[in-house]
Amino acid sequence: MEPGITHEMIPAMMTPGKMTPGMMTPGKMTPGMMTPGKIPGMATPGIMTPGMMVPYMVTPGMLTPGSPTPGLAPGIQPDISIANIDDPERTATGEESTSKEVFAVYKSPPILPGAKPHPGDIVEAASLADLPSPSPTYNLQDSLPSEIITSGKLSNLQLEGILYACQKHQTILPSGYRAGFFIGDAAGVGKGRQIAGIILDNYIRGRTKHIWFSISSDLKVDAQRDLSDLGCYLKVIEGCKQLDKETRVFGLPADFKEGVIFSTYATLVSSVQKGGAISSSKQSRLDQLIKWCGNDSFDGCLIFDECHKAKHFVPGKEKNSTKVALAVASIQRLLPKARVVYCSATGVSDVKNMAFMERLGLWGDGAAFKTFGQFIDAINRRGLGIAELLAMEMKSSGRYLSRGLSFKQAEFCMVESVLSEDQVKMYNTAVHVWNELRRSLQSALDRTNTGNPKIWSLYWSAHQRFFKQICMGVKVPTILKEANKALDDGCCVVIGLQTTGEASLESELQRKDSQLVGFVSTAKEIFLNFVREYFPTKINLSTPQKCEVKVDEWSKTAQDLLLSFADKIGLPTSSLDEIIDKLGGPGKVAEMTGRKGRMVSTADGVKYVPRSGDGSQLDSLNVQERNSFMNGRKLVAIISDAASTGISLHADKRVSNQRRRVHITMELPWSADKAVQQMGRSHRANQSSGPLYKLVTTNLGGERRFAAAVAKRLESLGALTKGDRRAATGADLSKFNFDTQYGRAGLRNMYFAISNNHIAGGVSLDKLASQKLKFSEFNAQMMESLELMALTDTSSLTTKVFDRDTSDVGKFLNRILGLAVDRQNLIFSYFTECLQAVISAAKKEGRYNEGLVDIIAPSIQIVGEPKVVFTAAQSSIKTTHVILKVDRGLSWEKALERFGNHSGKHDGFYCSRRKNHHGQFMYLLATQKLNSTHLFKIARPNTGVSGFDEEKAELFSKYYKVSTNTAQTGWQQLYESAKDHCVHGPRCKHGDSCMVGSRCYRMDLLCGGILTLMSTLENTVATHADRLQLSKAQCNLRVVRVQLDNGKKLVGLRYPAQLVDVAQTAISEQKQFEQLQLMCNSEQTCSVVPKAVKTAPLISIEEPISAVDKKCLNKAMTPPLTIKNFFKPVAETPKKNGTLREVNELKTQCKDTVMLDAKCVLNLCSPSSVEKQMNKRSLPVETGIKMQPTKKTKQMSLKGTLTKQTEKKITCPICAKSFEVTTSNVDINKHIDSCLQGA
Repeated sequence: MEPGITHEMIPAMMTPGKMTPGMMTPGKMTPGMMTPGKIPGMATPGIMTPGMMVPYMVTPGMLTPGSPTPGLAPGIQPDISIANIDDPERTATGEESTSKEVFAVYKSPPILPGAKPHPGDIVEAASLADLPSPSPTYNLQDSLPSEIITSGKLSNLQLEGILYACQKHQTILPSGYRAGFFIGDAAGVGKGRQIAGIILDNYIRGRTKHIWFSISSDLKVDAQRDLSDLGCYLKVIEGCKQLDKETRVFGLPADFKEGVIFSTYATLVSSVQKGGAISSSKQSRLDQLIKWCGNDSFDGCLIFDECHKAKHFVPGKEKNSTKVALAVASIQRLLPKARVVYCSATGVSDVKNMAFMERLGLWGDGAAFKTFGQFIDAINRRGLGIAELLAMEMKSSGRYLSRGLSFKQAEFCMVESVLSEDQVKMYNTAVHVWNELRRSLQSALDRTNTGNPKIWSLYWSAHQRFFKQICMGVKVPTILKEANKALDDGCCVVIGLQTTGEASLESELQRKDSQLVGFVSTAKEIFLNFVREYFPTKINLSTPQKCEVKVDEWSKTAQDLLLSFADKIGLPTSSLDEIIDKLGGPGKVAEMTGRKGRMVSTADGVKYVPRSGDGSQLDSLNVQERNSFMNGRKLVAIISDAASTGISLHADKRVSNQRRRVHITMELPWSADKAVQQMGRSHRANQSSGPLYKLVTTNLGGERRFAAAVAKRLESLGALTKGDRRAATGADLSKFNFDTQYGRAGLRNMYFAISNNHIAGGVSLDKLASQKLKFSEFNAQMMESLELMALTDTSSLTTKVFDRDTSDVGKFLNRILGLAVDRQNLIFSYFTECLQAVISAAKKEGRYNEGLVDIIAPSIQIVGEPKVVFTAAQSSIKTTHVILKVDRGLSWEKALERFGNHSGKHDGFYCSRRKNHHGQFMYLLATQKLNSTHLFKIARPNTGVSGFDEEKAELFSKYYKVSTNTAQTGWQQLYESAKDHCVHGPRCKHGDSCMVGSRCYRMDLLCGGILTLMSTLENTVATHADRLQLSKAQCNLRVVRVQLDNGKKLVGLRYPAQLVDVAQTAISEQKQFEQLQLMCNSEQTCSVVPKAVKTAPLISIEEPISAVDKKCLNKAMTPPLTIKNFFKPVAETPKKNGTLREVNELKTQCKDTVMLDAKCVLNLCSPSSVEKQMNKRSLPVETGIKMQPTKKTKQMSLKGTLTKQTEKKITCPICAKSFEVTTSNVDINKHIDSCLQGA
């Protein structure tokens, strides 16, 4: 912090009536009430020490079923179940745990004979991997040439995506629109190659027009490459501009009336002047594309690549939608028969972002949800669990596939940047200044009675951006340390951020007339711009008769004083410019951002230097910087949001820079899709090594706001597109997601406790403070913090939090940024303790939902045959009722094996001090938990290994240790007696139906289509739970996964067996009611429609598969005619007797005339030879030359043509070589062939 300002110099007394302008000098101020240092520095629980890194995620495959847990001896399985035998209510459903297996190796089923496996280690979310895709019915082998399949141009995995997309396109939805397909593959799978295969199949079947949308016109080259790699020569038209260029008086040329239009989303929403410069009318590009397609009869492909660009679509409120989203929805509706493909690895970061995906058939006429509003309401009310179920059903119904490159080679770790003492002082001073700005702003608004009506929204927005820049600035020393360490270790560095501060830089340039003398502080400019623009200084004295404005001296003096403080806080400079400067300058750091200029250290000082001195575009400049990094000329790359799509920075085996990438995430984005896109820049296919991701955070509780925002969206993205909320990026960011139902409940509990002056339930004050604090002092500090955060309602008699803010976790995390470092860490710790208390309570009551649950047991078998149920629902996916027999017991042999892997002092078998209901003593195996002195893992003969830890004191009070021999008999007796009996004894009121604590129990699963039935299933349980005396565990509907004894896995909804028939009746009645309602509506709207038509249910229709068009096949796979391939000689083939048969295929093709030098038209074949060859056979397809009708004019031989040019000598038109008149046509042709090939 610069000299000249202290904490006490902040004008805490700046209220009207208490200060005069003369008092407002730094040296005359009285100390404020917000003196720092009242609360000792508190670290958030779980925060690492400086420089410490911990593994962020277990790599896929480490916790596959049956594999030992890392760190344990062989034979020891991970103790991850959550049942507790001491609480019978929670053990009725057996040992279960949140699935630790996020990804599973993808096993693509054989699609076509001879197909090659996909190169690369491909994985799929484990929840989706256990679900089979529908049986293939589409005949892909008829259309795709065998060479594409056998050569591996399309791998088996890519063929699977093509097949299911084409198969789904044969379905006409009840709404009349053709069904679409969603390719959610991540990097490494080849989305572009699959799109090319889909287009090729449709073209060969006679559909010759297609549109491919993407985010950048530069990607047209990639689209052309994907088609060419398949040996496909379809014409790729570069957007509407090329259509404009090629349009003639009578329309487009024939070769532009078909092919693939590659267009950007920006072009889709633009318009062009119609009729030339003299016309004032305009035609939208959308109308132009519709007209090119042939209007609503178009049945070609409509590809939406990177379709997340259209996510902001609001059905029914189109005015609130973005232009791109509205255009994407419009073109789908205007082309009802189009074959739509949505393609993006980040297509759905929130359920509401699915609105434009109307062709998936999840809502609309004939679907389970009539409107998108009903669909989103059903998903949001049930949380991420139902979103995961949605992804599973989308795959099972053949609407969706999602595979990705394995993160096995990638590593994730956290790096914490702990603020230094000077940084803490700077931060606290900035907090004081902003708090004083808020108080002064309120006073100025009262005095002047003016100001922007949205002034407080603008204030908190600037407040958030300001402190986010400070958080970035204090990370710079840690970023530099990690970058230099990576370079010393032989790696290269990729630094990811989102904002560049260009707007603040340009503002400062304009204010100082381009005369900057140092690096610009982005945070400082945010503060100055707000005070200059929005702090009111004039009193409006206007009357109906006159307009009068007067300057308020107090407000003007307060504004000047606040502006002066900005220079004395010592705010950090631009993080981007400082990092580039400290790592060697622009000559050693490749900057891939969207800014036009930067501050650079030169021999004459720090100056503003444009990034593109020659006026070239920034896109090409970023490509140049990318090439410099990939070639190894620069070993550090910095990428911003502007360069996070389409640029590859991975350790590609084809480039010179083979160093391992260390990807340092300095700033997380607000959007989940941007986070995935940026992390995907350094992790792609064909890499020599996987990246090391380092997420840098500070020890500021408020910075969790930014991590929480992206973590929430990443979980939604993973749940909706991967079937697992943790599978969006490969990194588990769930620890940062506080905006959950449990986080909101914890926040409400904390606010209520503070307002009512008591400690929140389940929270210990000793855990919150390093030194003893009286509760009265602690609560007073918390109340003061809420007042500084402007969350309390001061108008009421009792201070309490506004009702609208009690569940707003985002606002809470935003506002604590404006608290001193110690204070914000303290209140954040209080919040996290309340959160953990809520989660603990939910776990005890069996209500905690972490996602897909694994049922863990030594033996699980299917009883009988699965039964199809709920047929009245008419769902596209059948629902089956599966009955399972689960044996969760631990045999004596397995218990000995487990005991043999533990050698602690207190490890061993224990016997209960009292008998159970059956009059037996209870035996268990206790093993001390790793890295704990007082916690034990418990295993019992009837329920196996418990997921709950037992306290040492609790264990010793109920049990005493016995020898192995003593325990054997009792263990074996309990193992056998508990096979079919509960723990309540022979007098259990439920009789044989009670399975609590029994070794073997029944589990009923509903597998298949259950998403659309959830409302009915839930209502059925709620209605009959009390009558049937169902336990809490039975009422808790969970999606679970089980692995059968034969190795097969099942995923389904756990549901009470006694309610399956009841739910089936309810569903049948509901469908009958809907049909009756439909019949009544039809009679009211159209009484002349026959009754059979009125009552007919809306169903999907399957179209027959189109036949292959040989002409289109030849055209697609034949290279276009050029002068070089026109004269290309054909290899000679040997005869059976070993002699060579001279084949001059060129002469049979040369009936066309070719311009060799723009003046001389030559015919290279004599009439007799052409006629003889044409009579013998037709032109082969492989030549790629179109046969033209024979000219009626008399053709001349080459010799005759040349002789006519000059009677004295014959000259080659290529090299001007002279021939004798007696030279034969064959020799002349051979010479010209060699000249053309050499050219």
